[in-house]
Formats: sequence, structure tokens, C-alpha cells
Amino acid sequence: MSLAVVINTTDKYSHIWDAWYYHFKKHWRHDFPVYFLNEKMDISYPFKQIKIDIPEKNLWTKKFRESIVQIPEDNLFVLLEDLFLTDGFDDGEFEYIYDFFLSHNAHVIQIRSNSRFTTTAPTSHEKIEKLDKNSRYLISHQPNIWKKDFLLERIKYDESPWDNEKRGTKRIRGMDFDIYHYRKDWFVNVLRRGKVVPKYKHMIDESQSN
Repeated sequence: MSLAVVINTTDKYSHIWDAWYYHFKKHWRHDFPVYFLNEKMDISYPFKQIKIDIPEKNLWTKKFRESIVQIPEDNLFVLLEDLFLTDGFDDGEFEYIYDFFLSHNAHVIQIRSNSRFTTTAPTSHEKIEKLDKNSRYLISHQPNIWKKDFLLERIKYDESPWDNEKRGTKRIRGMDFDIYHYRKDWFVNVLRRGKVVPKYKHMIDESQSN
């Protein structure tokens, strides 16, 4: 089963793209196709670009949906442009996560630090837990590996990313799902309400000085 990396962004945040790319290139060492989803602007990064001109935040899922149907890979590792990488994966670590995803026929594996909003049950694999129906964010748009068909079903309604997480979680509670969490602290959210968080401004400055 093939995997692609997907960067889901908007032209509104193009002012942080170069800084995001600087930290992505610094920490990402894996050879998968990378797709960059935005509206109109061209990029100089070595990615496959998909443009869908739907900038409205309440149609965020519509733009996302129309973009990823153009991606041929079966599984998608989705990242957002305001999540800057602060660490990479050790040798074999990402492969271990993806092998687990495939061998357990997972719908999603969330790759993030622990959260007080998450209720999980341990598995036999170190650092991997399974989300149960009491978790507050069963649907989350932090870095995840998604089964593409499952993702498309979750974003079939036209919603903002925040509404999709909340409503999508409610919609899925009565369903059977296999959503897992791999514990790793490896990114920070550099924007809050569209503005750079002061304590992460040094990450922007670092990218501009190199």
C-alpha cells in the first residue's frame, strides 16, 4: 500500500511557507512523494502542487476533499503549514509506525505528544495506544497517517477544520474504528489565530538567517 506526504495549506499563510519548509527540510529524511495543497500561488519547493481555489475557511474540507481525490496513493501522511517540525524520526522509527498502521489495518494513526483530551488503551507495541470512544478528538488534523478512503468519508461535509474535528468526532462515536496514537513530541504550532506565537518567533528568524 502506497504512502504520500500531504501538506495542506492556504495562500493566506504563504508568509510562513519558507520558514515551514526550512524546518521540514531540516528534519524530514524520508523518500515519499510530497503534495502541496493550496489555492493559487506557485511554490519553488520540490513538491507536486495541487491548486484548488477555495480559500473560505468554512469550506476547508471541500478544498481538502477536492485536492486529495487527485492523489493516487492509498494512504496519506497529512501535515499543516503552521506545525513546524522540531525533531525528526530515528532510523527505522517512521517505518515502524507505518508498518503498524498497515499490519493493524488502521484507519488513522495520530503522531503527536500526549494529550489530556485523549483516552486510550495500550497495545503490545511500545509507544502506541488505541483511542477509545471517550476521546475528545477522535478526528484531529494534527499530523496523522490516514487511510485515504476513511479520510474522504470524514471530510464529506463542508466545514472549517475546527468544526470538522468537533462534529467529525461526534459523528464517528457510534462507529467501529481503529484509530491509534503514537507518542512523539516532534512539532510545535507556530500560529495562533493567524499570528506567530511569540515564543516560536525564533524559528521564523532561524529560517531567515540561513
